[in-house]
Amino acid sequence: MGDQLQQQLEYTRDHYNRHSNKHVDQASALRARAAGPSMPLKKFHNSIKRAMINRFAYGADRLLDLACGRGGDLWKWIDADIKYVKGVDLSPGEIEEAKGRYRQALEKRGKDRVGTVVEFVDSSILGVEEFREEARYDAVTCMFALHYFFVSLASAKRFLQNVSANLKPGGYFFGTVPDGKSINLCVKSGRKFKSPMLTVEARWEGQPKPFGSPYLCAIGDTVTGGEEGTEGSLEYLTYNSVLEGVAKEVGLEPVLDYEDGELENYLQKKDAGRLMKHFAPKFPPESDPSLTVASALFCTFVFRKRGDGDDGGKGKKRKAESASPECITNGDRDAR
Repeated sequence: MGDQLQQQLEYTRDHYNRHSNKHVDQASALRARAAGPSMPLKKFHNSIKRAMINRFAYGADRLLDLACGRGGDLWKWIDADIKYVKGVDLSPGEIEEAKGRYRQALEKRGKDRVGTVVEFVDSSILGVEEFREEARYDAVTCMFALHYFFVSLASAKRFLQNVSANLKPGGYFFGTVPDGKSINLCVKSGRKFKSPMLTVEARWEGQPKPFGSPYLCAIGDTVTGGEEGTEGSLEYLTYNSVLEGVAKEVGLEPVLDYEDGELENYLQKKDAGRLMKHFAPKFPPESDPSLTVASALFCTFVFRKRGDGDDGGKGKKRKAESASPECITNGDRDAR
């Protein structure tokens, strides 16, 4: 394993372990998050994730969530009637919190009324070694984490190979990721952007490269924040054409038209026909303006695994009901 990759794994594991299990109980956690200044951003980002899960995984038998964190999409999976979900993350602390959330969900709604079986495991090999499950999945997701694997070409390719190996032909790989070009623009005036709710600092040397160009990102009152003894989240530039090119090598083709008006309403119209589609945030006027800057850095992406005799990507269009009362109560808590 390369030194840069090893350093990135250790930094990221330590960063997210520091952010896990910070509250004594769920009620305390909910009160803290509801009062936080980043709540408009979290709600908006969770709406995007919910719409993506509803569109590309509703009613699926099996979903694999890579870099699942604290299991913040748990109620989205349950509401989308997905039968089985496995969540994988490199942070043991966050995995323990995710397991606790699932136990609380079963207690809250009743085990017989939760139709989704969820397992959480910790692993740090996703961008390092082969990761192959016994049975393939209808969908694979990676929310707000794909960019960590762009520490090197080898890591990005290994991660996407693992995605493809675990995905059924015709299945979808989708998620959210910061746009490298937008990060570059953010720091162009002095290698660092600083505002009340967003800090971005370039850490690469010379000109940015397709792989291995690090930067620090800290969005206030989120898991990327620089409190708890860390400067922020150490991330890597991820570009539209680079992502599309590496994915093509492992049998993943881009989905450019989501055919879903609700989902596309959350995204910038200028990105029609592109793989990475930027968020189009709309926050209450009293929100800090830098939340809009932070949110607009992010994009959605969707791939489909190519298979013989497929239908060219149209597939079955899935749609879910609105959020469950439990999901509204819990606030769909984790979206950066």
